[in-house]
Amino acid sequence: MWRVSKSMRRAAALGLLMAALAFVALGVAMPIVHRVRDLAQSLDEQQWQLRQYTAAAAREASVSALEQRHQAELALGEFLPGDGELAAQANLQTALTGLAQSSGVRIRSARKLPDRERAPIKLMGVGVNFTTDIESLQKLLYAIETTRPYMFVESADISPLGGANPAPGGPPLLEVRLDIFAAPNRRD
Repeated sequence: MWRVSKSMRRAAALGLLMAALAFVALGVAMPIVHRVRDLAQSLDEQQWQLRQYTAAAAREASVSALEQRHQAELALGEFLPGDGELAAQANLQTALTGLAQSSGVRIRSARKLPDRERAPIKLMGVGVNFTTDIESLQKLLYAIETTRPYMFVESADISPLGGANPAPGGPPLLEVRLDIFAAPNRRD
């Protein structure tokens, strides 16, 4: 057998000890370090998601407040009811027809007018034509200006029926054209 000197044995023992420590470091410690690093990244991602969810919850609260405000406005009846533009337009025409009938006026024709923007409100309109006497016209205009939803007469063209030669007997009749606007429900 070989005889190995004491210093060689010590060097070999130190080498084996170093190899064992390297094996432990690479085999045990490195996976632990990698796992801790992965957990730290996962924690960062979860904190980022938490911030995103918190921001979304804050937006939900503001959306909820806007919806409550919208419902309060609807309860006041200041805007035309209806979930869409066509429904609001139909409701405007229905409201005008009801006001006209209660005032003793029969609308001959109605037409949709182009929408108007009056920042921040969008107004939709209806043009109506009818023939009536002055008292019924006064009742209708008063009803339009004082009812809810709010309606605005933006244009009125009134002329005597038959021009300069009105029909004899009875109250004089007027040929009337009105452009009436109202604000539909809006979503903020």
